[in-house]
Amino acid sequence: QGRPVRVNLAGLPLKNRQCIVIRVETEEEVGNATAVLVKLVRRRAEAIEERLGSEHFETLKASSRLASVLTARGDYAEAEPQCRRVLKTSETATLREVHNLTGMLRLAGKLAEAETLCRRALTERESVLGEMHAETLESVNMLGSVLWQQGNLEEAEVVCRKALEGRETLLGDKHLDTLVSVNNLALVLERQGKLQEAEVLQRRALAGREAQLGAMHPETLISVNNLAVVLHTQGNLEEAEGLYRRALAGVEAQLGANHPDTLLSVNNLAHLLRQLGKLQDAEGLYRRAVASQEAQLGAGHRSTLRSVFGLALLLEAKGGHLAEVEKLLLRALKGYKELHGPDHEMTQLVRSHLERFHREHSTG
Repeated sequence: QGRPVRVNLAGLPLKNRQCIVIRVETEEEVGNATAVLVKLVRRRAEAIEERLGSEHFETLKASSRLASVLTARGDYAEAEPQCRRVLKTSETATLREVHNLTGMLRLAGKLAEAETLCRRALTERESVLGEMHAETLESVNMLGSVLWQQGNLEEAEVVCRKALEGRETLLGDKHLDTLVSVNNLALVLERQGKLQEAEVLQRRALAGREAQLGAMHPETLISVNNLAVVLHTQGNLEEAEGLYRRALAGVEAQLGANHPDTLLSVNNLAHLLRQLGKLQDAEGLYRRAVASQEAQLGAGHRSTLRSVFGLALLLEAKGGHLAEVEKLLLRALKGYKELHGPDHEMTQLVRSHLERFHREHSTG
């Protein structure tokens, strides 16, 4: 691209790392590239452990790298033991390792433990580094994300605003870390119904990421999806559908058909199509999402349960699937109870739908 070494395509300096650029264009090539990467990183970790022993610093660093690659690929089941091993084995387990495990647990839906670890990392970073250090703000941002996923929206908003204000001051309003905090605050506001401010923030995040990373970068595509969600909630279905389709096509090409981010886009598009009455198309997407999320994330993951609930509502709208609808609603209710408890908003929502279903169809 005509750029000098040690800078990215936006002209920003790279950190001190080795970079190998591989161009892949088809889903098969993406899958092969990620599989080879995991294989090589795993082989490297095994070789270092064989040479230096299981408790050597370089061994633990290699295990941490493997966990990061697995997490990015969406393989949380294999990533988790690698993260825990590093924390358990290392006498000087760094706050970075605590943070990595927190992020992995958050993505895997294990939110209570993620919150505990995140608060630990934040307290220690504030004590050692100060409130306005980049790594401290990283933990503030992570805590906001965990609280958002838990549905603790009031505290999540306070924490996310703190992260955003700190990063704007320390890093500037166009820094990629700042844009992550812009995105996270928008997610919280969207859940609270503050849709106009959420839309402004999501458009800001999308414009910033497109300018710095390009239209097809995974983080840009996350912003495409998140802006679509806000527009969808506002009732702007035409623009939302175009963005959902753009996000899905992009993440399928970049990450593969079964990556958690791809399946999130599948679910979102299915939800919109259900509302538009395109029930046959929506059903195929919902069933794809449920099957793949069960395999990738587990039956009790929040994303799987969301797809199960959506499929139940779609089949009820189609008619003639009463037994399967009831089975899906019962499964969703049981899953949300176990995940969030009986009083969480999603548990209550599914329960109300199940009670209405029983009243209307007298299934018992």
